[in-house]
Amino acid sequence: MKHTLTLLLLVSVSLAVEANEQQRVENETEKTTKVALKQLAAQTEEQAGQAEGATDQQPLIWVFRHSRVKQCVGEEMSLDQSRAKLTDKGVAVHQSHCGFRTDSVYTSGCGEPSGDILLHLIRGNSLDAALEVGYGPAQQIEYRTVQCPAKKT
Repeated sequence: MKHTLTLLLLVSVSLAVEANEQQRVENETEKTTKVALKQLAAQTEEQAGQAEGATDQQPLIWVFRHSRVKQCVGEEMSLDQSRAKLTDKGVAVHQSHCGFRTDSVYTSGCGEPSGDILLHLIRGNSLDAALEVGYGPAQQIEYRTVQCPAKKT
C-alpha cells in the first residue's frame, strides 16, 4: 500500500512537471512568434513603401492561423470561413490549404492546444492586414499540409 501511494505521488508530480514545462514552452513560443511577427511586419512595411504601385510584383507568402485554439473549446473555423475573413479585410487569397504544425508536440485532450492550422497564400504587401485579423507568417513555423476535415452536416 505504501509503495502504491508513493508511486501515485511520483506519477502526479511527474504529470504536473510535464504540464508546467509544456505551458512554459508555449509561452516562450508565443513571445518569440510575436517578436518575429513585429520584425517581419516592419520589414514588409518598408518593402511595401519601396515597391508602392508594384502590387503584382510583391512576393507571395503563406500566412496561417489555428483553426481552433484549444481542443473541444469553441467552434472550429473552416478553410472557407478563414479565406472569407481575409478577403473581407481586402486581402487577395491565391491558394488555401489545411495544415498541421510539426514544430510542437500536441497531446489529445480537451483544453489542450491544437496543431490544426489554416494556410493561405497572399501578396507580401497584404501581410499587415492579415496580421490585424489574427494571421501570422507561416515561414516562422514548421508545418505540413493535410487534407481538410470533412464538413459536418
